[in-house]
This record gives sequence, C-alpha cells and structure tokens, in this order.
Amino acid sequence: MISVTKIIEWDMGHRIPNHNSKCRNPHGHRYRLELTLSGPLIEEANDSSEGMVFDFGDIKKFMTEKVHDPLDHGFMIYSQDLEMRWLRGTNWNVVIVGFIPTAENIAKWCFGQLKDCFPKGITISNVRVFETPNCWADYNESS
Repeated sequence: MISVTKIIEWDMGHRIPNHNSKCRNPHGHRYRLELTLSGPLIEEANDSSEGMVFDFGDIKKFMTEKVHDPLDHGFMIYSQDLEMRWLRGTNWNVVIVGFIPTAENIAKWCFGQLKDCFPKGITISNVRVFETPNCWADYNESS
C-alpha cells in the first residue's frame, strides 16, 4: 500500500455554543483539509494513471465538489443553536449541521462527504482538518 495526500483550503465561520471561552462568539477560520488515501499502485501498462494510487487532479475534483464549494465563505451552524437561527432566513451560505461545528466534527463530516467518491481498493486512511495553523483534528475509519 502507498498513501497519497491532497490539500485544500477554505474560509468559513462558525461558533461553538456553550463554550466557556471566546469561541462561543461567531468567528471565522482559514480551514485546511488534508485528505490521505491509501491503495495499491496502478500497474496497468499505458494506463493514464500508471504508477499512481489515484490521480491528484481527480482527488482535488472530489474535494472541491464535496467540501470546498459547499463550505467556502459560508457559516456552519449547529441545528440546535437557537442564537444563530436568524441566519436561516438569509440568502447567505449557511450550512446547517446536526453537530456542534468543532474541528473534530468537521473532520468527521468531511470523511462522510468523501467516503463514497473513491473506487474499491482506495481507502481514506486519514482526514486532517486544521482550524488554525497550530490546531487540527484527525479522523479515520478506525476512529
């Protein structure tokens, strides 16, 4: 098995309701997603992807469609966050989720968005979401 990793970034706001510090206030981050896939090398002679696990361009396409585009310049809110319910009536990019939007839960959400994109034999071995350059959460199937 060989692993390959592709990175994308997006800007998004959120808040952590009930948090004891300033993160309970609406704020934003420059998120970074590192998606690591594992699988065998493609060895079929003359195949466009010969020598690869999975084409980086195709990985980027899935990450862009499933994560970047829905979230970029959006605001993620927990469906039970009553203080933020006013956002629902706007035409802003509001992403309503059934979980508190922590880095940990966003990593798990990203996994869910991407898990069915890849063919049999290619597995997502890790999803890493950076909330800041120094803080991140990892999610993988064994989590």
